[in-house]
Amino acid sequence: MKFENIDLVDALRRIMDIHTQNYKEDFELDAGLLHSLAGSQSPEDKHLLWMSRPNGTYLLPEREVYVADSYENKVWEFYHEQTHDPILAYAVEIKGVEGDTIRGNLIELDYAAHVKRMQKLTVPVETVAVTFKDDATFYLPFRSYRREAIPLKEKHGEVVSVSYLPENAAELDMILRRERFKTSYYAKTGSIEDHIHKLAVLHGVTEKLDILPLEAQTAYNAVKEAHPEAIVCFAQNGYYEIYGEDAKKAVPALGTKLLMKELEGGGQVAVTGFREDQWVAKAKTLWGQGNDVLVTQPGEDGRQETVKHLLAEDYIPVGMVMDMDGKTVRVDKVDFPNEEVSLTDITDRKNPVPFRERMSIVRSYVEDAPAESLWKAMDRREHPSQKKTSVLAKLKEHAQTAPDKGAKKPEQTKKPKSKEMEM
Repeated sequence: MKFENIDLVDALRRIMDIHTQNYKEDFELDAGLLHSLAGSQSPEDKHLLWMSRPNGTYLLPEREVYVADSYENKVWEFYHEQTHDPILAYAVEIKGVEGDTIRGNLIELDYAAHVKRMQKLTVPVETVAVTFKDDATFYLPFRSYRREAIPLKEKHGEVVSVSYLPENAAELDMILRRERFKTSYYAKTGSIEDHIHKLAVLHGVTEKLDILPLEAQTAYNAVKEAHPEAIVCFAQNGYYEIYGEDAKKAVPALGTKLLMKELEGGGQVAVTGFREDQWVAKAKTLWGQGNDVLVTQPGEDGRQETVKHLLAEDYIPVGMVMDMDGKTVRVDKVDFPNEEVSLTDITDRKNPVPFRERMSIVRSYVEDAPAESLWKAMDRREHPSQKKTSVLAKLKEHAQTAPDKGAKKPEQTKKPKSKEMEM
C-alpha cells in the first residue's frame, strides 16, 4: 500500500509504538534525521528505507543500501539472514515541510522479498569520501578507509560523514530510478489511518478513547452553538477532537478514521481528530476544503479560548486584487468542490479578460500578496460600496426639501422692551 502526503514522523511513530516493544528511543534518532534531511538540497536525501523491529528501528539512505558491503547494506539484509524477527519495512519519500510537519509518501514493503531483490542489484563500491569535523574531505579506498582515516583524525578531528562512491555511479542511478518507479507504480493508494488500525488489531492493541466528561460536553456545546457553521476543533487530552457531523465532514479531508466516543451520562458521539502540535497544518487542510474552522482550548480560568478562527471566505477572498506574474487580477469566484477559481485579468481595464486557475496556485499568490491587498478585499466584503447618487437626483432632492419662496413667512414675535428701556 502507498500512503501519500502524510505526516511522516507521526505515522512512523505510531507504527513503531505498535510494533516495537523495546528500545523505542531509537525512533527519536529517526525523527531527527527526517527533520535534518527535509532541509537538504540533495534529491537522494529524500529517499530512505525504514524498518521497525521488536527491538528498535532503523532509518537508512536508500542509495547506500544498494551499495555492496556498505554499513547500510549490511544492516538492511542482516535481519533477514541472521534473525527471525518480524520486520515492518517501508520506503520513505520526503516531499516537503509544512511548519514543523515533515510531509511525504510511505510505501509498505515486503521486507524479505525486498532484501532478496536488493542483493541481486547491489553495485560494488570502489572509493569512500570521508569528511572530517573541519569539513576536510578525503577520498580513500573502500577496503582500507577505516585504517587510513585514523591518522587523519589527529589533524582534522572526528569523522562526521562517510559517502560510498560505487564503481559505476550511472548504473546505480539507473537501478534506483527503476526500483522506485516499480515500487510506486504497483502500490495501491490507501489510508494511513486504516493501515495503522489494522496493525493495532493484528498486534492486539485496542483503540480506546477516554469518556468525554459532562463539563467538557457543556463547554463544547456552548462553543458549537455560538459557531454552528464552523468545524470546531476541541482540545482534549493532548488532541484536538472533532465531533458529530463535523467529524464526518473532516475525515475525508484529514485522512483520519471515524471512531465513536463514550459520553459521561450515557450515549456516544462520532469523533475524529489530531494531535495538538499538528493543529496548524490540520486546520489549514480543513480551511482549504472550504470550511470555517474554529480551534479552541481551555484558558487559565477554565473557559474556552479561541486559538484560531478561520473563515472559508478568507481563504481566497472574492474581490481581492493582486499581482500574478506581472498581471493585475481580481478574484471573482471560488469553487471549492472543483478546486477552481474564477478570475479576471484587469491589467488593461478597458479590456478585462476572464480566466480560471487551480485553487492551489491562486492560494500561493494570495499568501505572497501584500497584506494590504487582503485587507482591502475583506473591507470591501464587510462594507459593500453604496450606489453613488447622480447629480440630477441630488438636485431633485434639494428642490423637494428647499422652502417654498411663495409661502407666507411666519410673523416674528417682537422682543419686549426691558424695564430700563420703558423708563
